[in-house]
Amino acid sequence: MTGFLACITVKRKSILKKELLDLMNCPKCHAELSESGDSLQCSKCGYNARMVQGIPLFTDVPATIEPWAKVERGPDKGTAWRKSNWKFLNAFISQLPADAKILDVGAGHGDFADIFDGRQYYSLDIVPYAEVDLVADLGAVNPFKDNSFDVVVLMNVLEHVYESRNLLKSISRIVKSGCSVVITVPFLLKVHQAPFDFARYTPYFLEKMAEDAGLQVESLQGYYDTQYLLNESLGNAWQYSINTQPKPQQMVAKTLVFIIQRLVNWFGKVTRKGFIAETQSQINPAPVGYLMVLRKKA
Repeated sequence: MTGFLACITVKRKSILKKELLDLMNCPKCHAELSESGDSLQCSKCGYNARMVQGIPLFTDVPATIEPWAKVERGPDKGTAWRKSNWKFLNAFISQLPADAKILDVGAGHGDFADIFDGRQYYSLDIVPYAEVDLVADLGAVNPFKDNSFDVVVLMNVLEHVYESRNLLKSISRIVKSGCSVVITVPFLLKVHQAPFDFARYTPYFLEKMAEDAGLQVESLQGYYDTQYLLNESLGNAWQYSINTQPKPQQMVAKTLVFIIQRLVNWFGKVTRKGFIAETQSQINPAPVGYLMVLRKKA
């Protein structure tokens, strides 16, 4: 457990949000939880969840896990895919009423937290980053009451969840009827955060997974960016193909990559920039990733 708690690397106030406690109950018997010293306790069945620096820990994570370093991201920072995520999420959240309760699942260091500034926002991760409000694997242990949230957000999370179907079913229980689940997942992106990158999803699988969880697909869009994918391919060639060749061939190949890179940049200036489009409008879609809004059936 020591290595697990060592993930909390930034000082934070050791205070549990009272409004968050009001949204939770015992994950075993569903009775009320109460704060007692450095833990949350159920007086009915005796369930106990330890708290560290105000963060309730509903999940044990292997001590060998390595927390990811914080990377500054925002509307104008990061990859083209990340920027499209920001634009998509910000547009959705800006339309919500001020009192909407929002849960950010897999929030990490809070890459999108600025979008929720001033709102009733709660963040969760399986890793106890200092920025999150609680630690839980919702697919296995869900401490929230039924119909607690107006919106649940999963930004680039499902591909890191081995039991993604169970997670979505668990989330369906805690989102209010008629309310939304917002999801982004990569498609044509290289493996990242290894070894915890388990899947890439087609739109057909995403639709089926939503249906199985009792959620309706309100919108399912893809982010398309030819220049971005060309640059990714050149990077792969440089890293995995060129350096394995004899020196003379390496020199020729690297010169060609340099020339092609310039051509790709010019290509980007005369073609359509990265854009978001409904999957139905694309034949055999090949997006960088998918962005979707699901709605719980009323």
